[in-house]
Amino acid sequence: MKHLLCIPYILLAGIALGGCSGILPTEVPAAVHILPEEEREPRLTEEELTALRREEEVVPLLEEARQLALGYYYEEALDCLSHVPEEFSQDEEVLAAIADCTAAKDAFVPYNQPVRHIFFHSLIVDTSLAFDGDYMENGYNYWMTTADEFRAMLDELYANQYILIDIHDLCEEQTDENGNVKLVPGQPLVPEGKIPLVLSVDDVNYYEYMKNDGFARKLLLDENGEVKNLYVDQNGQESIGDYDVVPILDAFVKEHPDFSLRGAKGIIAETGYEGVLGYRTNDPENPALEADKEAARAVADRMKETGWQFAVHGYGHRHTAQISYNALVSDTNRWKEEVGSLVGDTDIYIYPYGEEVEYPGDKLSYLQSEGYRYFCGVWSKAFVSVKDTYVRQSRCNLDGFTMKTRPQAIADLFDVSKVLDADRPELK
Repeated sequence: MKHLLCIPYILLAGIALGGCSGILPTEVPAAVHILPEEEREPRLTEEELTALRREEEVVPLLEEARQLALGYYYEEALDCLSHVPEEFSQDEEVLAAIADCTAAKDAFVPYNQPVRHIFFHSLIVDTSLAFDGDYMENGYNYWMTTADEFRAMLDELYANQYILIDIHDLCEEQTDENGNVKLVPGQPLVPEGKIPLVLSVDDVNYYEYMKNDGFARKLLLDENGEVKNLYVDQNGQESIGDYDVVPILDAFVKEHPDFSLRGAKGIIAETGYEGVLGYRTNDPENPALEADKEAARAVADRMKETGWQFAVHGYGHRHTAQISYNALVSDTNRWKEEVGSLVGDTDIYIYPYGEEVEYPGDKLSYLQSEGYRYFCGVWSKAFVSVKDTYVRQSRCNLDGFTMKTRPQAIADLFDVSKVLDADRPELK
């Protein structure tokens, strides 16, 4: 009887230890280990939790706003700060950032002088190949700039308070009571003390004649999707990097975002008779024609995303003022078909050789009918003229000819002696 009375207790113990699936468990579960009070992780205080939320929800917005403000995107920076959670709306750092952006935005001043427009051609990377004594040397010496000179110019322009702006900031649109739109002179708003500047680059086509003379071969997208150059040295070694105006200026603005007003970079004046951006998109016999078109389009799209614009420079780089009206029509149509289809529409026409058409005149009327409103010639002095339906601006070439023969004409930009490449020969 004594042994029978023990059975219920054994059954209960089995159920407690092993559950209902069996009378007796086959394994005894491990004991739960409870840390002593002094070893337990302390609970966060309310103040510490708030600090964590601020780190996650406020600090990233402050950093984004700071980056936007560096490029003068003050409205966008303020919009960014408006998304700070209500809990942190009175945060001292947030309030200070809002006050700084508001004050900086309100401190812009109108620039009431003609705006300078400087331009370049493709840069000489290896002077020993460009200035090697052959028949091409003198042309390169006159009309090209070296990569070292360009970098030095950027340093000087930045130090002298110049800032890149969009050419479209030169005028404003006004609509009358009848709905007619006309252009009126504008005064670009810039940070106080800054001097607005427009920049352009001609013939970013990487022509065949430039091969093996120390120039980049093409523009392309690197593994990070950034615009770079393909360069081939005299030994046939290929490298990808910053070898021409576009990637060099991109890198400079990344380091000095206050050199560019709201992301403005420059204008690429493109021809078409040897393709686009180094791709032979003009050649129907090119076995990689479609791939080259897609590559050129991808590069152009990325450039436009990062502050670059495109302009017509004539399909065949012909003398716009001298060719016939019909020849101009044919040239412009071909540019639109072969170049515009890859780089996109534009309202900027940069005259080949700087030779302008008559104002007014049939050629001007035709170009306007095709959508062009900004026309750029060449003259060393700053000149801007805004009419009801178009804008004219002069451009100054920063090349060997100007630096060697007319340094005083660009003394307002920089001291030529500080930028001139020691490897540049005398003009002949």
